[in-house]
Amino acid sequence: MNRTVPGPAATLPPITFTPEEAAAIAVALAAQPEGPYAPDGRAALEKILEVLEPDPQRRAQLLATSLWVSAEAGRSAEIRAIVERALRQRRVLVLRYRDGKGRASLREVEPQLLARSSDQVFLIGWCRERQAPRWFREDRIESVQITSEPAPRRDPALFGAPSDTHPAGRALSRRPDPVERRRGLVVLPGGRQ
Repeated sequence: MNRTVPGPAATLPPITFTPEEAAAIAVALAAQPEGPYAPDGRAALEKILEVLEPDPQRRAQLLATSLWVSAEAGRSAEIRAIVERALRQRRVLVLRYRDGKGRASLREVEPQLLARSSDQVFLIGWCRERQAPRWFREDRIESVQITSEPAPRRDPALFGAPSDTHPAGRALSRRPDPVERRRGLVVLPGGRQ
């Protein structure tokens, strides 16, 4: 049996980062806040910010901002997990949703599936308020509660693809790859197969 013995810690030669590159590192760390290297990543980010921003107060603000980004990523993951559980269990959801004009509303939704365009994720469901199929952008869902009420299955043809005038349709039509365009929607985990 071979054993791997850790060697001495290696150091890198001086590396120059732009503020945009440092921001990219912060965002990447925020995407996996509980990842296996999160503490080491945070320490690396602190070192980068120390070099980029000598003012301790400004550096503290930047670190706080990266924590906010991380919290947002965690909130988004929590919302996705609840939506996926509702899809698996076929349960009605209550969404606090903000439309494209910034107006908030509470919606009872019978979730049917999740769809992804190149840059957006949508919860597709039957909106009880509108009595119609709706495509809810995941990034506009502010909060979600799963209920004990069963969500009836509806005919998938009822939901179709949104028109090009609907925000979801515009997002889907922006796909750069023509092969992806022919394939249509991509069903994410938790959606109907």
